[in-house]
Amino acid sequence: MTFAQITAAKVVSGSARGRRIGTPTINIDPAQAPKELRHGIYACRISIAGKRYMGAMHYGLRPVFKDTETLEVHVLDATIERAPETVNIEIVGKIRNVKDFPGPEQLKEAIGQDIEAVRAMLRSHEEISPKHHP
Repeated sequence: MTFAQITAAKVVSGSARGRRIGTPTINIDPAQAPKELRHGIYACRISIAGKRYMGAMHYGLRPVFKDTETLEVHVLDATIERAPETVNIEIVGKIRNVKDFPGPEQLKEAIGQDIEAVRAMLRSHEEISPKHHP
């Protein structure tokens, strides 16, 4: 079951903070978020040029950096050398609400925990999803 979808999402440039703390992201215009989507950290699948990847998505404010709302996906187990023009995002479920942390190091630690929670949720989702047979 899919929580929400964002189709043909336009990729925008970001601040490169994710890259600096070891979790680069693909940034999407937050205006493209589904109206029912609330700020938080989500497990998702992201399609880039026809290939599907697991992703950890952040939607909301960035309190550690006192910055504005963002919608960004960290692609798991892949290095995306060049940002695509558009992506498709299938949001599977919410991991947690957006939180403030004392600084970037604590945020980095929380992101590591979020990624493990994303992996577990996506594995679980695969196990309960109907299998497609040709």
